[in-house]
Amino acid sequence: MKSIEQQLVEGLESDDDVTFTTSDQELFNRAATTVNVQQGSKDLVLLGMASIWVVFASLLMKILKPIFNNMAQGRSK
Repeated sequence: MKSIEQQLVEGLESDDDVTFTTSDQELFNRAATTVNVQQGSKDLVLLGMASIWVVFASLLMKILKPIFNNMAQGRSK
């Protein structure tokens, strides 16, 4: 049983209609652009997650601050 890669290579080698007209430089440029886009997307997701955590912490502190103040006043009496 042949692997999928071997079948693809044999199929492409035997097919005369397939021509590779894309230069290596163009392929490298495409690869670099794809990596940059993917990294940019990851950075945006991480920035969004960090923003959500900052908002969450801020809301939590606003909710807990009165509770802490009440506890502090209760102990000082």
